[in-house]
Amino acid sequence: MPELKIKFVGIKDLAEKQGIEFVPYPLTFFDLNKFQLNSRLIHAFKPALAVLNSGWIIDGNVVVTDEGMMLGEGFTWHTSGYSPQFRSQNEKLNVSASTNTLSITGFKDEKGECDIIREISKEEITNSFFLSGFDNLSHFMMEIAPKTLLFSKILEQAHNIKNVAVCSLVPRKWIDYTIETAESVNSKDLDLTVKQFNPDKAVRFKNIIVITSITHRGSNNEIRMSVKEAKSFSQQMCKNATFSSNKNPYILYLSRKKASHRRTVNQDNLVKIVKKNFPKFEFILENEIHKLGMKDQAMLIYNASLIIEEAGGSTGFTNNLLNDHVPYVCIISTQRENTGGKLYLAGLDKYASWILGKPVGKLTESTDIDNDIQVEENDFEEMLVRLAFLIDKKIFMPKYNSIIKPYY
Repeated sequence: MPELKIKFVGIKDLAEKQGIEFVPYPLTFFDLNKFQLNSRLIHAFKPALAVLNSGWIIDGNVVVTDEGMMLGEGFTWHTSGYSPQFRSQNEKLNVSASTNTLSITGFKDEKGECDIIREISKEEITNSFFLSGFDNLSHFMMEIAPKTLLFSKILEQAHNIKNVAVCSLVPRKWIDYTIETAESVNSKDLDLTVKQFNPDKAVRFKNIIVITSITHRGSNNEIRMSVKEAKSFSQQMCKNATFSSNKNPYILYLSRKKASHRRTVNQDNLVKIVKKNFPKFEFILENEIHKLGMKDQAMLIYNASLIIEEAGGSTGFTNNLLNDHVPYVCIISTQRENTGGKLYLAGLDKYASWILGKPVGKLTESTDIDNDIQVEENDFEEMLVRLAFLIDKKIFMPKYNSIIKPYY
């Protein structure tokens, strides 16, 4: 039974060792609904790399080296951010120490010490990029996918890297689409094999390359973003989605009607309002866009004349694909601040018409599950009337300019 005592290493720790600075980077996010500009300071940085000789991957997205260095992954890169995951997995898996388990000690949070015991997988990851990920497309696109832009340059030096390691929580079509997007930048096949593994087991690794999350939140809730990489990946996604089989102008409504929570209870009325204000446009209501192939999803989003989205697990994907000339309406719940999503959108030099939905019924106590919401229909229609005028008169979306020097 291997045992490790860990020391958590954050992105800032990793970056500073490589001389990478976190540069103050002002962002302006424009609300097309209220025609208001709001400013916020984030920190921009160049992604850092770590070449790790040997260790373990646990819970699908956390790396622990044989020396006990723990590197996380995802939007929240700090100890308290991983506490719920570790404790939830401990409860779910309920693994007892044995000859076939890995024990990790030294992790603690405000609730005290939290030992991590995982069954050891028979699989082994070698000579790989560790892409990581989770089953949330929005966060995958904000945090993970743009890393693949670095693959080509790294492979010029690391000739022994042959694989991309991703846990099985991530749908294969997300991975293929992401790698294909990176390959299309240079019209070059990276010749990498995707290896997926079980996130519920500790997976042994040898010689992997870890790239820091493109967008994440630090322990002080400060948003950090590799703006250059995020923009470049978004631009390439848009470039690849330019062609579409849809010949007529259409309104795309991305619905959460079949989701498990945060549904818009008066959606039917909102649809009627949309159709009334855009009588000349085809109307496409997508309740399950995730069932389409990734390229079909991308083209459907990018080529729309107006996008209305009930914000959820694919919003980051939509954000990456917004056409500069197309209005975007994002329906969000007042239960969440949505600051991270707004700043990511602003980092791409894009914006939205934000529509707030009020929770229906008694508020849930869960941090993951939200109440269903109801949108104020008069406010919604007033906003659509303005957007209909802009579209009808072929007035391109307003532009604002920020004079910002490149940060690297």
